Amino acid sequence: MTSDLSALFNNAKKVTLVSVPVRDESENEAVEEEAVVESKKRKIKEEREYEDPSVVNAQTVFVGNVPIGCTQKELRTLFSQYGTVKSVRLRNLIPLNPKQGKRLAFIKKEFHPLQKTITAYIRFTDETEAEDATSLNGHLYKEHHLRVDVAHDLDTNSKHDHKRSIFIGNLPFDANDDDVWKAFEECGEIDSVRLVRDRATSVGKGFGYVLFQDEASVGLALRMNENCKIGNRMIRIKAAVKKPKHVKPKMSTKKPRRPKDKFISKKSVRSDTNDGVMQGRVEKRPSVKLRKENQKKNKKNHSTKTNNTNKDIIQFQKKK
Repeated sequence: MTSDLSALFNNAKKVTLVSVPVRDESENEAVEEEAVVESKKRKIKEEREYEDPSVVNAQTVFVGNVPIGCTQKELRTLFSQYGTVKSVRLRNLIPLNPKQGKRLAFIKKEFHPLQKTITAYIRFTDETEAEDATSLNGHLYKEHHLRVDVAHDLDTNSKHDHKRSIFIGNLPFDANDDDVWKAFEECGEIDSVRLVRDRATSVGKGFGYVLFQDEASVGLALRMNENCKIGNRMIRIKAAVKKPKHVKPKMSTKKPRRPKDKFISKKSVRSDTNDGVMQGRVEKRPSVKLRKENQKKNKKNHSTKTNNTNKDIIQFQKKK
């Protein structure tokens, strides 16, 4: 018995105890919250897949010339006076480090040094609320004139009127919408200012458009040509002209026919040289001609001989 007990005691020493980690209540709550957030994201993705894009665009408002330091919460409070805001999306964020993500750059507030404005998309629950929110177009918010349009109108380009617009060129690359706004606000009430920018760096390309609320303002703005200065450049002003759409010519799959006058058959053309060869057909050689003529002569001689022999035979029979 003593030997058995000692053996059991020695085996018990070899057994290692394994500690099982026990989660705190705070960790369990964090895991549950992450699962809830993930389930909500999945539901939102599923809803977006089945939504009609035309309805979404009618309920969404495009907001341009937004200050770079503006947050989603501030835009939500600004536009909530026109209805219930369903979502706020910030776009055209250019991080300081190109390898860094846009979301992380927005959290750390590390943007490109030349970027001063961003764009936003605000969606309402109803189309009428989005239409009412366009009354903030031209509103001065943090020293920036906002450009507010319904996203559906941006796709159809129905609101853009070339008779009330001007084209401006030779702009500084670092010019802002507000610089152009201040230069032309004396001509009349401005509906919107649109500067064409590079998508990668958000730096201006040196030209843009100004849309006035009245056609008479266009004439006053054209008089300022070569007399208006923005930054260190004298800008160029022209009337905006609608360019015709470039239509590609349809390519016919059928091969073009040759005209009848130029078509010449090979049989009708003969070579001028007497080499015995015609275009498209080989003529008989002289040696072959002679041989055939001799054959014809031999046939005639043979036929005459047979006729003479037949006559002699007939005469001989008569004499008998």
